[in-house]
Amino acid sequence: MSDARAARRDGAVEAGPPRRPPKRRSRRRARYWPLAAAEVVIAIVLGLTLPKIEASLHLHDGLDYDASTAQTTLSAIAGGMITLTGFVLTAVTLMVQTVQGQSSRLLQALNQSDKAPLLFGTFTSTFTYALLVLSVVHGDDVPSISVTIALVMVLVCTSMFLRLLVTFRTKLTVVGLTTMVGHDLRGLLTVMYPAPFDDADCDLPGPQEARAGPQEARAAREPSWTVRHVGEPGVFQSFNELKAVRVASKTGATIRFIPAVGDFVVTGAVLATGTGGHPSARKVRALVRVGAVRTLEQDPAYGLRMLVDIAIRGLSPAVNDPTSAVQSLDQIDDILTRLAGLSLGDGRLHDASGRVAVSYPAPTWDTFLSLAIDEILLYGSGSLQVTRRMRALLDDLRTAAPAPRWPAIDLKLAALQRAARRAFPDMAEGAEAARPDHQGIGSPRR
Repeated sequence: MSDARAARRDGAVEAGPPRRPPKRRSRRRARYWPLAAAEVVIAIVLGLTLPKIEASLHLHDGLDYDASTAQTTLSAIAGGMITLTGFVLTAVTLMVQTVQGQSSRLLQALNQSDKAPLLFGTFTSTFTYALLVLSVVHGDDVPSISVTIALVMVLVCTSMFLRLLVTFRTKLTVVGLTTMVGHDLRGLLTVMYPAPFDDADCDLPGPQEARAGPQEARAAREPSWTVRHVGEPGVFQSFNELKAVRVASKTGATIRFIPAVGDFVVTGAVLATGTGGHPSARKVRALVRVGAVRTLEQDPAYGLRMLVDIAIRGLSPAVNDPTSAVQSLDQIDDILTRLAGLSLGDGRLHDASGRVAVSYPAPTWDTFLSLAIDEILLYGSGSLQVTRRMRALLDDLRTAAPAPRWPAIDLKLAALQRAARRAFPDMAEGAEAARPDHQGIGSPRR
């Protein structure tokens, strides 16, 4: 959620609106079920009309089928596809259970690229089409083109099934899941934080009064109007920045959103306050999306949350898989390195005149760093792999990050050293635990 800065170092005002994360993929996913239903409808229409067209026009594809062969082939296709559909349903259920075992929050990320509706639609349309064509095969009246099309549909289903098996092999692993989350998160960072870090930037909290003078801060603390959430309780998923600036500009208001993206909002909670003109409560509520779960639309912290979940699950006594935690730290390392070189904004959006029109709680560098490190350090301080990989991560991060962000990294390095001393009281073991290693254990890199 990059802000357009209130002022450049030279004093010029930049009022361009922030860019929004693209929604093409979610819209495409929403169209999968209608496409699947359309496949079945087309198969029904084709199965009912194509044999009649063949018979009336005496069409032939050059392949000869007698009635017995055609009936046997179509019966095998229909029965086999019905069985395969049930198998795939079981496999998808297993996939869901496997992903839930890592973190229930990963299911939503997996859905970003899930084409199961198309798979089921293609399978269902194939056996439906085969049954309909089978019903018209009798005597010497064999619609050869219709039978050939059924065979082609089987080949398409086979390729889709093989692709599903490849998905199981690549995505349903710790590396596959962490890579998928990391890929989505990198795309989100590119859109939300397009500006590089500027030495004059300072990572301050989002509320406007953090940088305002005493009189402005007092006005911000004393809003002239308040809008409360009246719908079902849920997570503050996102808000429409462009429309929010537009509404504030038209009414002369300054809108301040109270919940941060990712916060749970109860019914009756304050959604927004403001000063100046009073936009209608309906318009303000229409700017906000409140849903059942967090999403990656405007919430990069949620991506880090999922990566941390994978890591701490691997560190639980029931699983005891520190290598999984190291693989998750690999993605966290890349995300933090990217964030270190980006301007995270100050939680303020400006209208065309340069006036602060909207403010919101913006995440800071310290927030991201604590989210990515603290819990893994808490649960993994007794693992030699984890402490060494975290030391390598923090050392590299300090090298890559600009100087204003070093203090937060130094605090994490100090916390890591204290945790390692507590977990490894023996001096030799403690020295090993404090040594950076990009593989956890075994990297020849020094």
